[in-house]
Amino acid sequence: MYLVTNALFFAALFVTGAAKKWRAHYATMIYIAFCNLLYSLLCDDYLLWSFHPAIFKNHKTIDLLNTFVLLPSTTLLYLVFYPTRGSRKLAYYLSWIAGFSLLEYVWKRFGYITYGHGWNYYWSVAFYFAMFFSLRLHHTKLALALLFSAVTVVLLLVVFKVPVLK
Repeated sequence: MYLVTNALFFAALFVTGAAKKWRAHYATMIYIAFCNLLYSLLCDDYLLWSFHPAIFKNHKTIDLLNTFVLLPSTTLLYLVFYPTRGSRKLAYYLSWIAGFSLLEYVWKRFGYITYGHGWNYYWSVAFYFAMFFSLRLHHTKLALALLFSAVTVVLLLVVFKVPVLK
């Protein structure tokens, strides 16, 4: 399932022509990968969500695949096709949140993802609101995006009692 998801998002970059515009969005692609790596570092022994691959060895393998393929591909597709008209921006934003929420629901339904330490599917949906908001914000207002991300990380660490100073 993870391989198919990553392959489809990666292929979509070329089918849609989005791959040609990677330079304009490279910094934000790095930003999303960094954020996911930060989660992996801070929550290594205290996972809030965990992947259960059918083919690969463990969570870390899939997390790295998602970090370097799925998330940058998502970022590029999201930003390249982000609408310029204000009336379409909200629908576009909500459609990506709905799409990722549906994808995670499928993963959850078939046991490819589980949750721990108080995290659940609804927290993931809320997280997608923050993630897609921060992607656009990073592309347009870097300093504000970094501040938003820092506050979000601290709040999540506190709410879920992640033991970072062990």
